[in-house]
Amino acid sequence: EMLGFACWDATVKNFFGPTGVKECERGKGIGRALLLACLHGMKEDGYAYGIIGSPGPIEFYRKNCGGTMIEDSGESVYKGMFDGSIL
Repeated sequence: EMLGFACWDATVKNFFGPTGVKECERGKGIGRALLLACLHGMKEDGYAYGIIGSPGPIEFYRKNCGGTMIEDSGESVYKGMFDGSIL
């Protein structure tokens, strides 16, 4: 059974996501583990930073990887591409 997923470079170069964790499995550290695995993979691929498009739970990213909101960054590249319905 798939509990969650995460990826980078799937929709746009240097972007983390999309990502998701099955609702009943949230709060168990799965999302954090997936996030950090991807960010470490991005670092190994030579990225100095990653962009999280449509971050949703912004505090999650601040807490788990020091994510910072880019003010006035405009509309997300993910708008209308993914609705999370596969979980």
